[in-house]
Parts: sequence; structure tokens; C-alpha cells
Amino acid sequence: MRGGRPGLIGTVARTAVIAGTATVTTRAVDRKMQEREMKKAGQTQQQVQAPAPPGITQEEKLAQLRELAELKQMGALTEEEFQQEKQKILAR
Repeated sequence: MRGGRPGLIGTVARTAVIAGTATVTTRAVDRKMQEREMKKAGQTQQQVQAPAPPGITQEEKLAQLRELAELKQMGALTEEEFQQEKQKILAR
């Protein structure tokens, strides 16, 4: 593992991981806001037949885990960062 600042690939890799995490977080916040609005309106989820937001498939999880492992192997992620991101993916 090299010291100092990450190279271009490392920077791009970290950006990709952060963007993926931001997307998941945005979806979770949107879902929570929809639930609050429904409660304010006095409705339950059973009364409103809105489709659930798409979840992440097992194949997508595996692909993300593989990409994460590659980033770690390239030195773009530390062991701690790898473990944190891995837990986020597995928790979905």
C-alpha cells in the first residue's frame, strides 16, 4: 500500500462508493418522508396502493461487494473503509 494521497483511480473509486452510498441514503430519506406524509394525512400504507421503492437484488449486492473488494485490492480503500462499506451493502 502506498502512502500519501490516492491516485486518480483511487479518487474515482472512492467517488463511486460515496455516490452509491448517497443514492441509497437518498432513497431511504425519501421513503421515510413519504411515510410521514401518509401519517399526517391519516392514511396507512394498506390504504394507499403505491408501489414500494425497488430494493437491491442479491445479484446487485454481489456485484457491489466484488467492486468493493477490487477497490480494496487496488489500495483505494483501507481495511476499515472496506469493512464499513461492506456492512452497508449487506444491511440493505
